[in-house]
Amino acid sequence: MHRIFDHLIFALLLLVQLVEWRWNWPRYLRRLAAGTPGARLRYYRNLIAGEWLFAVVLLAVWAMWRRPWSSLWLGAPPWWRLAGGLAFAAATAALLVAQKRAIVKRPQTHDKVRAALRHAAPMLPHNVAEHKAFWVVSFTAGVCEEIIYRGFLTWYLAAWTGLVPAVLLSALVFGFSHLYLGPAQVPRAALFGLVVSGVVLASASLWPAMLLHALLDWNSGELGFRMLGEVGGQASASP
Repeated sequence: MHRIFDHLIFALLLLVQLVEWRWNWPRYLRRLAAGTPGARLRYYRNLIAGEWLFAVVLLAVWAMWRRPWSSLWLGAPPWWRLAGGLAFAAATAALLVAQKRAIVKRPQTHDKVRAALRHAAPMLPHNVAEHKAFWVVSFTAGVCEEIIYRGFLTWYLAAWTGLVPAVLLSALVFGFSHLYLGPAQVPRAALFGLVVSGVVLASASLWPAMLLHALLDWNSGELGFRMLGEVGGQASASP
């Protein structure tokens, strides 16, 4: 049964999305455009701190109320389902890494790839320090966003809608959490949310979804660093 805290968490999640879209991201873009030193690293640090705070508070209250971890897909699933989910996540990530390597080896495709990455350029690392920090960003997104969206939000919505509609709605909310990157990213992120939800349902666990999410974000950061940070084959020192 839901408590006031659950409703507050849901409301806060929507509020955070609105603030990111209408205030935080535009302010960050202005700092980048002004050439503010360390603007991207500061954005990374704030993102990491905010997501971990949200997830840790949620889990702490969950434990305090002795709710079953299986409700968040953090219980102990059958080993074969977990193993299958982890294998799928690893195989998918391996394919994307191979694709990235193929792209890097074909300079004639780089301008096209940079154009495709333009919407995400402010988020992606451009120098060595940002490159290392983005590994932590990727890990944070993989763990915290899966707990929040595929774990808590799906559970929260399923109380009224049932599991399948809750999965669809949580994917939609996840899609809108990327609205700050542009309207075109909403359906793409929502589709990714559906795919990852399928991994959760198949494996009965968040762990493969966390792994897949983190590896995909990490791979995007690696590709972005190689494409957007290139200056004569070396990483640029842009802010």
